[in-house]
Amino acid sequence: MEDSNDFECLPREEADALVLEHRGWAESIARSVARAWNLDWELDGLDGAAMEALIFCARRFQPKRGVPFKGYARKRIHEASTEVARKCKSWHRGLGVSSPDEQRSREISADLLEIFPEVRVGELDDSNARSAIRQMLVGASLLAVKQGMEAAQPDEFLDYKRMIENVASLEPIHQLIIWKVYWEGVSLRSLAEEWHTDGLNVIREHKTVIEYLHKDMSLKKDFLNKPKVRPGLRAKAKEIRTGPFTELLLGREHR
Repeated sequence: MEDSNDFECLPREEADALVLEHRGWAESIARSVARAWNLDWELDGLDGAAMEALIFCARRFQPKRGVPFKGYARKRIHEASTEVARKCKSWHRGLGVSSPDEQRSREISADLLEIFPEVRVGELDDSNARSAIRQMLVGASLLAVKQGMEAAQPDEFLDYKRMIENVASLEPIHQLIIWKVYWEGVSLRSLAEEWHTDGLNVIREHKTVIEYLHKDMSLKKDFLNKPKVRPGLRAKAKEIRTGPFTELLLGREHR
């Protein structure tokens, strides 16, 4: 009998590469399901369900088992898209109630599309699609941490704590951007208005931080240079003494 330790999941970088490679294929499954249910695959959320299932499968794929990735992932992606279609139809009819886990999954998908609206409206081209998907991978992880901390299993809790520690190592203003966007649901443009700065300052800062976190999770190296605060936000940065994730680790309530 083979030792279960022989069957290891892919490193995060390789798993994310699988997501990038198979994004179009997963979307084709969502479109097919949407046609069968007479729904819009984007407006009705099947795209988010397919992407979430693709990410789930990529991070749990064990190539040593000898099963092709598409063979392993196809059923789960199809089932995830179908479940959203079924819930959508039930919602239109006033029927059905999602379980807490299903509701959390749908909330993550919806939140991601709010944070990255260019994905919903199809404004991605080949030059920026890979970057946007990488950002969504990190965003999904952050939202999962936010929603899963209280009910997490021990192994999940360690992953969540590790993510919080990674964010807590950043500049306080970078922590605050992540907190505002992923914990409080504030849009980047609304945050820019709150801080009385140009929207591009916050959008670019957010992108830089998310790309750093993606590299940090993928490479797992301690020598990555942490992002510095851009000139447009340095004045605001001086006002922030302690980041919310640092406070969270210290057991304080963020206000």
